[in-house]
Amino acid sequence: MLFIAVAFFLGNTWVQCVPMLNAAWLLVPVVCTVVLILLVRRRLAFYLSVAFVLGIVWASGHAWMQLADDLRPELEGRDIEVTGVVSNIPQHESYGLRFELLTEQAQVRVPTTVQINWYSNDVQVHAGERWQLLLRMKRRHGYGNPGSFDYEEQLFREGIGATGYVRDSSANQLLGVASGNLVLRTRAALAEKITAAIPDSAMQGVVRGLAVGDQQAISGEQWQVFSRTGISHLIAISGSHIGMVAFLFAWLGGLLVHVPGAQQWKITKPDMQALVGFPAAVGYSLLAGMSVPTQRTLIMIAVYFATRVLRREVNVWHSFGLGLLLVTLIDPFAPLAIGTWLSFGAVAVILINQQGRIAKAVWWREFVTLQSVVTLGLLPLLISAFGNVSVIAPWINLLAIPVFTFVLVPAVLIGCVLLVSYMPLGVWWLQQLVQLMSGLYGGLQYAAQQPLAIWYVPQSPAWAICLLGVGVVWMILPWLWPQRMCGLVCCLPALLWQPERLPTNAFELTVLDVGQGLALVVRTSSHVMVYDTGPKFQSGTDTGTLVVLPYLHSLGIRNIDAVMISHGDDDHAGGMQSLARGMPVQQWFLGPSVSTASLPAQTPVQTCQLGQHWQWDEVQFDVLYPRDDADQTQRNNTSCILRISAAGGSALLMGDAEAPVEQQLVSTNAIRASSIVVAGHHGSRTSSTAEFVETVQAQDVIFSAGYRNRWGFPKPEVVAAWQLSGAHTHSTIDGGAISIQVLSGGVQAPKRYREPQRHYWQLK
Repeated sequence: MLFIAVAFFLGNTWVQCVPMLNAAWLLVPVVCTVVLILLVRRRLAFYLSVAFVLGIVWASGHAWMQLADDLRPELEGRDIEVTGVVSNIPQHESYGLRFELLTEQAQVRVPTTVQINWYSNDVQVHAGERWQLLLRMKRRHGYGNPGSFDYEEQLFREGIGATGYVRDSSANQLLGVASGNLVLRTRAALAEKITAAIPDSAMQGVVRGLAVGDQQAISGEQWQVFSRTGISHLIAISGSHIGMVAFLFAWLGGLLVHVPGAQQWKITKPDMQALVGFPAAVGYSLLAGMSVPTQRTLIMIAVYFATRVLRREVNVWHSFGLGLLLVTLIDPFAPLAIGTWLSFGAVAVILINQQGRIAKAVWWREFVTLQSVVTLGLLPLLISAFGNVSVIAPWINLLAIPVFTFVLVPAVLIGCVLLVSYMPLGVWWLQQLVQLMSGLYGGLQYAAQQPLAIWYVPQSPAWAICLLGVGVVWMILPWLWPQRMCGLVCCLPALLWQPERLPTNAFELTVLDVGQGLALVVRTSSHVMVYDTGPKFQSGTDTGTLVVLPYLHSLGIRNIDAVMISHGDDDHAGGMQSLARGMPVQQWFLGPSVSTASLPAQTPVQTCQLGQHWQWDEVQFDVLYPRDDADQTQRNNTSCILRISAAGGSALLMGDAEAPVEQQLVSTNAIRASSIVVAGHHGSRTSSTAEFVETVQAQDVIFSAGYRNRWGFPKPEVVAAWQLSGAHTHSTIDGGAISIQVLSGGVQAPKRYREPQRHYWQLK
């Protein structure tokens, strides 16, 4: 069973890795597998090959169906009246609501599930309600950057075929409550009771996460603390929580056989434990929303109770394989979720480590050993998925796991029962509980603030990660320590990996994909500069946290030599506070319109002005604007304009400077031909004038703009003007992050992040 399940899972995983769903990528492995069957002609090889092929067929079939459900391109930007049911617990944001709509009826064919923003604080939307709404939608789209979270992948995995927002219209109306959806409505009602009981508590999101698997109220700052301390897996309903509930109720069920008169029913203790424990596990899993970890745990608990009832012994690896097979059958896109790999990976490394052990160890020593084994065993997954590892996680989890499993989770469940049965008592109970949680959170905050709490690992090549996987498996096997240490050699390439340094008199310019905004990173041989930090969003997060810092971490960068914020518009300066908190910065250069209020006290700040100049590794940096007589009332026209030059070429960063500034630069001969230009104002008509384009004579022009932004940037006529001048044009909308190296031999061909990272679900 184990080998068949792994083969089926690998076939499924192969499909999730291919760049497109066509015969070359899907039929070739199938044909190779058939040839292998004919050559080997052994029963195990036959079964494994069939399972692998079936995994490909199962995954590709579901992938085609899901892609067919996507929003058609011609429907983007149109107002469409849709009737549907709210299919999740709505998320309350500062701007209004976010929720998923399961569509039932529309004027045209629309995706089955759409993620909706409603920009209004005056409307109330609840899970399970049926609404008629006027929507404007667009296809799935996310940022494409090295080291960043793939939002587009998440939307696809969750079956969301489009995103959109509610238009102001008299057609928007509540039609009632849909029949069915009992579990969802129960989860939503319980979440609302928790919110009403502790409305102002910062721990409200944690309580909701432990009670009903709803993590929406957990702030970004809290998630950062949980991530740095390595306890994110405990904040929502996890496998250990499901197991605790199952075996607690099984223990209570076992006591029922001793009740007078119970023996006349001829039900044994194992039977009663299964009858009580398994339904409790199912109920709590439903409250959790049936995530992958809960599915895996529920399946393995079902196998355990079944073997108890049938009086049979089942190999634990067979149970593991059955869980893996059923999860993949239920959710064909499970391999796309890192939770799947971490969940099954944690169980696998424990089983590998315990293989062949006979002696029974002291419980506390066994617990410490298992924590160490899980931390080490999951190292390849954590590094490849997140690019970092919480160094303090093993020690924090030694305390956090027992506290969450045996104290907080039971206390939260008791509080939920009290809220439903007697609200005042439930409110009092939760108020006492959140005080305890606040104290624990304070300790976690202190631990997370320690300098070595988290270790960022540069993005390693695939072969180094594979070698790391071999090394950690070797080290967790139940061998003698001298033999285990041999695996450490395999781990070193990934753990010590450093990206190749640029030579002197060369630089690399990377325009990051931050949507409608600008953020870019300039690297020389030994220095790093960030120019603009992208936008800040109404939800409170920003691209400094989401894009810029992850990119720097993926390169192994731990401090920044200089940050230049061109001007004070939010789409350029929105992430500067997060950048200042997330990484040491030696020097800040700010445009005249940029406020320093968000920067820490005693931050080294200079105002950009004409004539500033410095040199790093034989690369020249010259500030060309603003001048002393710049019009301070025009934010765009006080942008810091920077020219970077080396032996092989130069780059010109224009910020949001518009035509008057361009004319000044041309008329005063302050501008010269430049190899690379980051187009001013995202490619608007107010910039890139004919005289400027002719003077600069750029080889490559990069536009940083958002997908289907409301201004239509970059404007087609602006792109055409640059192309007519002989320049190659590139847009972050299509290419994601765009990186160009200027070496002594000249300007290298641009690298577009989305091209080598292509996946079949990407629509651009």
